[in-house]
Amino acid sequence: MPDLTPLWISVKVTLISTIIVCILGITLAKLMFNYKGKLKPIIESVIMLPIVLPPTVMGFILLIIFSKNQFFGQLLDNVFHINVIFSWIGAVIAAIIVSLPLMYQHVINGFQAINPKMLNSARTMGASEGKIFRTIVLPLAKRSIFSGVVMSFARGLGEFGATLMIAGYIPGLTNTLPLEIYFLVQSGEEHKAWLWVIVLITFAICVISTINLLNQKHHKWE
Repeated sequence: MPDLTPLWISVKVTLISTIIVCILGITLAKLMFNYKGKLKPIIESVIMLPIVLPPTVMGFILLIIFSKNQFFGQLLDNVFHINVIFSWIGAVIAAIIVSLPLMYQHVINGFQAINPKMLNSARTMGASEGKIFRTIVLPLAKRSIFSGVVMSFARGLGEFGATLMIAGYIPGLTNTLPLEIYFLVQSGEEHKAWLWVIVLITFAICVISTINLLNQKHHKWE
């Protein structure tokens, strides 16, 4: 019977990060959907930056930010007694950073696909912006939101570089599936690594099939 600890750690880290990413992604998309300022391209570039930068670079930046030698790291340690470096919390933060752009991109695309005339009609009927968002925008964008959640979960589950930099490889604590595969291969235990490779490949196929099915239904209804 293989040790299932890496699987449970990955599921825990990815579930927590996906919930946070879902909230942050929808909130950011709502703010940027309504924002028409000149800084919008710059702000969106910052949000999407983790997609372009290598994960190890993002991990290095996180390592510096949350280091106990830096202000923010000291604040978390002294006030909240939270240690991010070499902990499962660090793995969660790494997964959040790398998967947030995917969630944001899917959600903002869903918001932008809504006919503005529908929103303007609701405004002329006296509906508040909050009510419009809850009763019109979110329901019409639910397909894009779900796609974003699925893609964010998949990205968080497969995160390697940033996780290794900030959380490290600590068996029973931060050894997520990608890290476990890497260190099993490094130690010459490829036969054990294959199990987790098959698990991740199977999950990836399920994710891709789900997204394709959603897109097919969407185009069919159009």
